[in-house]
Amino acid sequence: MLSSIQRAGLCRELGQTRYTDYRATAAWLAVTYEVHYSVSGLTDLLPRVGYSYKLTAAVPCLADAAKQTAFLTDTLAPLLAQAEAGEAVVYFADAAHPTHNTRATHVWTETGKERPLLTVSGRERVNLNAALNAHCPTQVHRDETDCVNAQSTQRRYEKLLAAHPEGPIRVICNNARYYKNKALNAWLDKKRLVQVFLPTYSPNLNLMERLWKFLRQKIINTAFYRTKGQFKTAVLDFFDRLPEFGKELASRMSLKFHVLDSQSNS
Repeated sequence: MLSSIQRAGLCRELGQTRYTDYRATAAWLAVTYEVHYSVSGLTDLLPRVGYSYKLTAAVPCLADAAKQTAFLTDTLAPLLAQAEAGEAVVYFADAAHPTHNTRATHVWTETGKERPLLTVSGRERVNLNAALNAHCPTQVHRDETDCVNAQSTQRRYEKLLAAHPEGPIRVICNNARYYKNKALNAWLDKKRLVQVFLPTYSPNLNLMERLWKFLRQKIINTAFYRTKGQFKTAVLDFFDRLPEFGKELASRMSLKFHVLDSQSNS
């Protein structure tokens, strides 16, 4: 058994060092405190001291917490308030390129047995340029294209303008080069639609990133598609099925954002 001081030391070590398995943790305890734990013993101990085994969270190494906080307070909050009051509509935009390449994932499996999933090693992609309504996450306008560029972005914006024939439209987007294309911005000068750029390295502030993750969980990571055609059909049908996922989307697409700070995650 560990004393309270030893437990505190273990927690500090787990917080400072990334241990990928129980054996390495057991080795540290043996060297540091001369206390020997089995794998099953650590399986019981670590949850009791507040630790669970989970994936690390990817943080862009140049994420700036101060810039993200300023954007949320000074730019995004007023825009969302206008949208809630019916004075404008706010969309989050992003592109994705789902690849026809089966990935293994975690599913409930009977103990002692394996749960096989057929795989393909394709490299063909479905290129999507999409925008999600901040206050109605089942309302997504997409452009499926051979190449995500300024032209596909303009087609997506034309769909937003058609869906909202009156009032200002604000589109929250990242700093991809096609958003700053001269021809696209010349076209936008005459429109009610304005692009609002996120701070660099801030995917956590874009609701579309959450939708792409939801797409992977629902469609890509849990099924096998023998042909690219089957894969593409399933991906595109996902957008038609969004009302079916209404409750899940409402909880996942809440307008609460976690600020990332690369300086505190080194």
